[in-house]
Amino acid sequence: MKKLFLITLSTILLFACKHELESPSWDVDMILPIAHAKLNINNIISDTATIINEDEEGFISLVFQQEFIDMNLDTLIKIDAIADEQTHTLDSVIFDDIVIADTASLGEALTEAGLPIPNGISFSIPDFPNLINEKTINIDASEYFETMTLYKGMLIIEIMNGYPTDISNVSLTLVNASNQNIVATFSFPIIPTGATVSDSVSIAGQTLDENLLAIVHNMDINASTGPVLINHSDAVITTITISDIGITEATAIFPEQQLTETLKEHTFDLSLNSAQITEIGIKEGTVTINMLSTLPNGKMIYNIPSLTKNGVPFTSGDMIVPQATNTNLTTFDFDFEGYILDLTGQDGRLGGDTVNTIYTESYTFIDSTGILETINHTDSFYSFVDFNLIPEYAKGYIGQDTLFFESESIETDIFKFVESGSMGLESANISIGIDNYIGADAAVQINDLSVLNDNGEREEATLDYTIIYNIGRASISGSNTITPTYTEINIDAAKMLEIFPNKINTNSTFYLNPNGQSSIEDFLFPATPIEANIEVEIPLKFIANELTLSNTSDVAMENIEEIEILYISIENGLPLGASLSLITLDEANQVIDTLLVNKNILSALTNAEGKVTESSLSTLEIKNSDFTNIKNINAIASFTTEPKEKDIKIYSTYEMDITLSAKFKKTLGN
Repeated sequence: MKKLFLITLSTILLFACKHELESPSWDVDMILPIAHAKLNINNIISDTATIINEDEEGFISLVFQQEFIDMNLDTLIKIDAIADEQTHTLDSVIFDDIVIADTASLGEALTEAGLPIPNGISFSIPDFPNLINEKTINIDASEYFETMTLYKGMLIIEIMNGYPTDISNVSLTLVNASNQNIVATFSFPIIPTGATVSDSVSIAGQTLDENLLAIVHNMDINASTGPVLINHSDAVITTITISDIGITEATAIFPEQQLTETLKEHTFDLSLNSAQITEIGIKEGTVTINMLSTLPNGKMIYNIPSLTKNGVPFTSGDMIVPQATNTNLTTFDFDFEGYILDLTGQDGRLGGDTVNTIYTESYTFIDSTGILETINHTDSFYSFVDFNLIPEYAKGYIGQDTLFFESESIETDIFKFVESGSMGLESANISIGIDNYIGADAAVQINDLSVLNDNGEREEATLDYTIIYNIGRASISGSNTITPTYTEINIDAAKMLEIFPNKINTNSTFYLNPNGQSSIEDFLFPATPIEANIEVEIPLKFIANELTLSNTSDVAMENIEEIEILYISIENGLPLGASLSLITLDEANQVIDTLLVNKNILSALTNAEGKVTESSLSTLEIKNSDFTNIKNINAIASFTTEPKEKDIKIYSTYEMDITLSAKFKKTLGN
């Protein structure tokens, strides 16, 4: 019955009303948060290079680190030099001897004398005067040359009597076949059996043809002293030798002919003062061999026995040099990356090992082309070697040197967030840490350490600039594993940093081996020399006097024209009272309006130790401000410690929260 009543009532309400439905409307006030900003140590220094360090309680120290000295030692032991410059002309070259031999057997001689004495019998040889008379013997020298004009040379005739009896009254003349010009004449009164005789004559200025004639004017065979064994193969051997050859011009199919051999030590001047280097490992670099040859068939081989890779000495191999048609050099480049260069000089050198010295071997050749070529005494072979080596390491004594590092200004943004005011620091420290990767004793002297701010204020370190700080040498083990030494110089910097500097000025001098050579071998790896870093550490325990910090936050404000009132809620978790200003900015960070000017904010509550126990809350109300085009809000807080003479400490949990809320006037239903 009750259910039926409700259904009936609902039906009456729905169908009894004949008027149109109307949309209701009413005014409402809404308060909505529109922006939130925090002031804490993290977001204050977020756009700086400063590092935040915390201890176990969260107490904060600000740290700034920067390279103090950039030490590049690549050039100190770089080998960049030209060596082995040589010019060789053919008139300074001694060519190999030319040797031509002729054999006249006993059997041939007996046949020419009309005595066919059988081979192998004993026979008494009678006198045979004029056995050989005006006999012409062809001498073919085409194996050696086509024509050859000499500015110096010796023609040597050697006759070995292999007959079983003496020969005598031997005379002969050597002539060119082409023009019958006499080259030389020789005579030998007696040549005993089994003996060898020789004679020589200068042929300087002579031109020799490839076809020479030896005209034997006379040769007598003397009677033997009784029966002798007849051996038809016994012979008189005539050998013609051309030696000490100096060519004015020659046309020939030249065999390979060594022109020069230069075995030499080269001592290099290294940039490191008084360095005595015994070995370097090559990081990168080349040796370029440069040549210019007017020879039609020049060749060079260049060896550096003291330069090895995987134990194999360097050799260039055959470098063929084309005949020069202009002054352009022919170059050969060799990459020496990964090589080890022994600088102790030639192996087994007289006087023992040396230092800073490379031993090289250079050989030049006339190479065999297999075709006729013409050369003359003005032809030359010029060469030099260009060393350009950057070491990976050096061993030996790296010398006693002084390295000056001129004044340098290190930019620091550690106080970038500070707008103005002052801060009395309880303590602060500047430390200079030095890692020495060089296997040598060292020392450093600080000539200047000061700070400067934008206002031109300068503060000098409390430091005795006459002190020289000793730095121990690094050690090396295994496969060049370096263990550096560490030296730290600490300076009280509280007064220096209270001026809020943005520049640190430095000037220093480094000394290598200040006490001279040690009994321990030095080493140097230029890629890891001495690393020096400067570190500024500021524990945040201070007295603040109107210390003004700022922070800018993005805001997203829609329906700005409907904002009636802006509320600012500030929760201060810092043990500092503050004077707060808020400025609205447009998209280009241009000022639109100032919402607050120096509004006092209460300090957080602290305990007897000065640590924050409870944040303070402040609420501010703003009317009649321009809220259009707001994109950013800049919060500027000026802090002063209370009481002023008492230090406060900043912990990582401390922050100031700023919340912006807007009251909107909105009509619903329209």
